[in-house]
Amino acid sequence: MAVDADLAAQAVPGHGVPSQDPDPAAQHALTDSESRRESKSALMGGGVMAGAAAGAAVGVAVAGPVGVFVGGTAGAIAGALGGAAVGQVVEPQPPVGTDYEAAQPRSIERP
Repeated sequence: MAVDADLAAQAVPGHGVPSQDPDPAAQHALTDSESRRESKSALMGGGVMAGAAAGAAVGVAVAGPVGVFVGGTAGAIAGALGGAAVGQVVEPQPPVGTDYEAAQPRSIERP
């Protein structure tokens, strides 16, 4: 069995690859810039889903089956733009509580 060098570089000693191991000790902490980027991505994704659902609902009420497609598409675009706009004005807050502290890796050695 061949070892994937990219996955081996991501693995935390004693645990698996972070994307495949739900154990908090297997996870890598995000840098500040990664945290900001991820929060904006989540807002855009949420905007797309909310916009698509709202657009499809309005579209079906106004124009029937074709309106679902047109409204869903227009709503998804508007939702993505809205999520991106919100992402520009909000700053991610650090988690509060003891669970966050326990999930932080103690030390990660990279090759």
